[in-house]
Amino acid sequence: MDEHALTVKTVSTGPICALILAGDLGFSATGGFLAQAVLAVDNRAERLVLDLAGGRFLDCAGAQALAMTASFAPSGRPVIIRSLSPMARRTLKVLDLNTETLRPAFHRPPTTRPTRAWPSVSANLAPLEPGRARGPGG
Repeated sequence: MDEHALTVKTVSTGPICALILAGDLGFSATGGFLAQAVLAVDNRAERLVLDLAGGRFLDCAGAQALAMTASFAPSGRPVIIRSLSPMARRTLKVLDLNTETLRPAFHRPPTTRPTRAWPSVSANLAPLEPGRARGPGG
C-alpha cells in the first residue's frame, strides 16, 4: 500500500460535519474522496470543515475536488478550511481559488483596453508563383 494514500475520516458532531484528510489528494484519489464527501455532507450540516492538517500533496485535480466538496454544503452555510499547507495554498492561488471558501477568488471584469489589430499573415507573404503549391499538402 502507498505510504501517502489518502484517508478521509468523517466526524459529524451535531450541526458540524468535518472531513479530516491525511495523505495525498491527487488525481488518482479524487474519485474516492468525492464519493466519501457526497455521503458525509447532508442538508443538516450547518458548517462543513475540511481539515487538511494531514494532507501531504494537493494537485489541480485535488483542488477541484475540494472546491466541489465545498459546493456540497447547503447554500449559505459556511465552509471552513483548516491547516492548509503552504504548498496547498500555492496550488489554490495558482487556480485563482479563495483559500477560505474554495470559490473563485476574483471575478475579473472584461478588459476595456483597446486591442491592437494585427496585420494579416498573408499580407507578408510573397505572391504565389503559378503552378506552385503553398505549404505542405496545399
